Amino acid sequence: MKLLVWFTILLSVVALPSAFAGGFSILPGSARAVSFGGSLVSTADGPNVIFYNPAGVGSLSGLSFSTSFAQLFTGIQGDNLRYLTASASANLGLVGQLGFGARVFRADAWNENELIGAYSQNLFDVVMIGGSVRLLQWSTPAPSGLRAVPEDGLSKATLTFDAGLQARWADVFPDNDIIIGVAVANINAPSIAVNGSEDARLDQRISAGITYASSVYDYLLTAHFTSQGPSKRFAGGAEFVAMKADVFSDQLQFIVRAGGGVGVGGTEQGDIGGGVGFVWNGIRIDYAYQYQTVLQYLSGSHFITLHYAL
Repeated sequence: MKLLVWFTILLSVVALPSAFAGGFSILPGSARAVSFGGSLVSTADGPNVIFYNPAGVGSLSGLSFSTSFAQLFTGIQGDNLRYLTASASANLGLVGQLGFGARVFRADAWNENELIGAYSQNLFDVVMIGGSVRLLQWSTPAPSGLRAVPEDGLSKATLTFDAGLQARWADVFPDNDIIIGVAVANINAPSIAVNGSEDARLDQRISAGITYASSVYDYLLTAHFTSQGPSKRFAGGAEFVAMKADVFSDQLQFIVRAGGGVGVGGTEQGDIGGGVGFVWNGIRIDYAYQYQTVLQYLSGSHFITLHYAL
């Protein structure tokens, strides 16, 4: 029974919007990304954009902080799945923008940790370019139990590199912008195996997206494509400001989002998701729920993000 449960978990992690690649999962970095089908390659909602496109940090101003928590596959009992992210960014003016991030995934069978440092530069207020260095650490404990075969636990740490670009065309129509984004992750295709096996190399991930944002009617539309190894994915989403109200001299916004995606080749898994957001006085709280459309015997996953900008 235990083996069946873990086989189910592995299948479901493979099916997440950002695919499980070579043994190291790239899980959603924010609730808003989940609502948009799993990517922010052409959108910057805060410092957590470095998980998708390091160039997006260049559009942020001042200091900002973000943290996310996910409860994955709530219908699975008896196993401990924990997932947490944290990120921060600082605008250094003409010097550029810096971003930092961390992701932690915990399960009974394996652990994954990731540290990210990103730099971005805004060119002529139109194009942003950026790059990041990621430290990946994957480990699994030694087998235990009466019938376990004695052997050491495995642990591997390695570096990989990402690069990206975002370009914004402001006022394509009055107060309506178009943003495009392109990012390449795992440029050096590192192996996460202790013995350096070629079979455990992380495939390069290429992402491209386009976003249409209207500040007149308070809505946003986004679509994106991701290719990683044999897997291809099309996804997108939308959000709109459903309500505005003044609360203690600051405007409170209530935002509604929905989106989803489908994979072709490799993992042909689809998902749908939606969520809400509250913005007030530099604080934003986002919630998203995601449901896998093929692995229907699994319950959905919950994501919540807290963001603060100075």
